[in-house]
Parts: sequence; C-alpha cells; structure tokens
Amino acid sequence: MKLYMLVAAPLLSAFALSTPTYASQNDESVIRQMEETWLQASMHHDRDTLQLLLDDSYREITPSGTARSKSDVLSAPPAPAGSMQTLQNVQVHVDGDRAVAVGENHFMAPNGQQAIFAFKDDFARHDGQWRVVGSWMSRK
Repeated sequence: MKLYMLVAAPLLSAFALSTPTYASQNDESVIRQMEETWLQASMHHDRDTLQLLLDDSYREITPSGTARSKSDVLSAPPAPAGSMQTLQNVQVHVDGDRAVAVGENHFMAPNGQQAIFAFKDDFARHDGQWRVVGSWMSRK
C-alpha cells in the first residue's frame, strides 16, 4: 500500500497542477484572434491597437532581414491603399505562458501583384495578458 501511495501521489499532484485542456484551447483562440486583430491594425494603421498587441520588448525580422523594434513598427507607413492581406494555414502552439503562431500572410498590392510570406510570431503572457514579443517573416 505504501508503494502505491509513493507512485500515485506524484501522479495525482501532477494532474491537479496541470493546466486544463480548455485553458490551452482558449489561449489558442486568443492567439488566433490576436493574429487577425494585428493584421487589421496593420492594414488600417491603427497605432493604438498595435501599441496594445506588441510588447515593449518586441523585435521583428522583416523578409529583407532588417530588425525592427516596437517603435519602428508604430512609426512605419501604412500599407498601400487598396492592398489586401489574409492569413492562411495558421497553426498555434501554447506552452504555459509562451505561444508560437506560424502560418502564411498572403498579400495583394493594389496593382494585383501578389506575395506570400511565411511567418512565425512569438507570444508571452505577462500579468495575465498575451503580448507579441517577436516576429520573423520570409518571402515564399
């Protein structure tokens, strides 16, 4: 009986302390919604929303290999009027207070030219709020 308790107690405590599946699924939904909100804020040059989404430590690597900070993103010019972007094949992985989203950003310029960018976005939860802490994009 003592041996059973020595084995069972750690297992039971691990389950009791683990994050419920629904919490991870909810976090995944939050990250997906943040990706869409971020896309819309970028397209409409909504600096207030970008300010809320991006962590102060935010760093980005653009398709050209340029590193940008949060302030660089906030001061960047808006996307060309009439351009469109859509996210596709987005996959989200949540691990506690860290999450990663990977996918494709399909961009169409006003003149009809198209480009597809692969992306990886890193998220961190601080004080119960998710923030984007890093991004990487590459042209496909």
